[in-house]
Amino acid sequence: MSVRQRGFTLVELMIALILMTLVGTVIFKLLNSTQRVSTAQTERMILQSSIRTGALVLPSELRELSTSVGGQTDLVDIAPDSITYRAARGVGFTCAVTATQIKILNTTVLPFSALRAISPGRDSLLLYVERDPATAADDAWVRLPISSLATTTCGTEPAIAVNMPDFINDLPDSQLVSVVVGGPVRTEEVMRLKSYAAGGQQWIGAASLSGGDAVQPILGPITPAGLLLEYFTGDGTVTTTLSAVRVIRIRVIGLTERAVAQGGISGANVILQDTLVTRVLLRNSPR
Repeated sequence: MSVRQRGFTLVELMIALILMTLVGTVIFKLLNSTQRVSTAQTERMILQSSIRTGALVLPSELRELSTSVGGQTDLVDIAPDSITYRAARGVGFTCAVTATQIKILNTTVLPFSALRAISPGRDSLLLYVERDPATAADDAWVRLPISSLATTTCGTEPAIAVNMPDFINDLPDSQLVSVVVGGPVRTEEVMRLKSYAAGGQQWIGAASLSGGDAVQPILGPITPAGLLLEYFTGDGTVTTTLSAVRVIRIRVIGLTERAVAQGGISGANVILQDTLVTRVLLRNSPR
């Protein structure tokens, strides 16, 4: 005698299918919400890191700028969303001076300290002219173009020979004796920091105008007005006069690169913003 095996009824199959669908939906929602939260946290971390990087990079570059003596300044051009300036690339001390060549000591004890090698045609030389040692009122810095370089010596000490066109007439009194041997020199190039658009987003970038380089991103993305530079005198008055600038206020408003979850699991996706404000006091600014 045969025994009939009992299978699933249609109702049981429908119930099982519904339960599986409900469980699958719950699992999908949990995984999706976890991914949204994880993505949002990652984007927030990237945004905060970018803003804090800006708080380090921008002030560290601009605080090297000087209001110098005699009304001179390292600033070349200022605007709310850009700044053009002469950036120091090296510093050393002279050991011999003629009207067409300056030798810079490059010893172990007193090396020429630089971020990179001197680049003729790109860099210029900033020469300190003391004139009367008894007073600081007539001191000045003279900028000179660099034609070529050579390895040389000052006596028995290694040095760098920086060649240039005759600069005697560039000196305040046209007297080579005004240049004190052993005085400081700096190499510098003209740089620009600015807000610019690329890839459908706004960025903060830098470029060497002396080298003719294309702008390179250093921070972003930011809002369309995400870089605001304000310039103040020593007493806190807003100014547009280059030689009067003593303090630069920097405001950066960063963005996440994509919209992320906001306001819980069911919250709408939004682009997040973060703002940072800092101030930079230029070198040699009167306290």
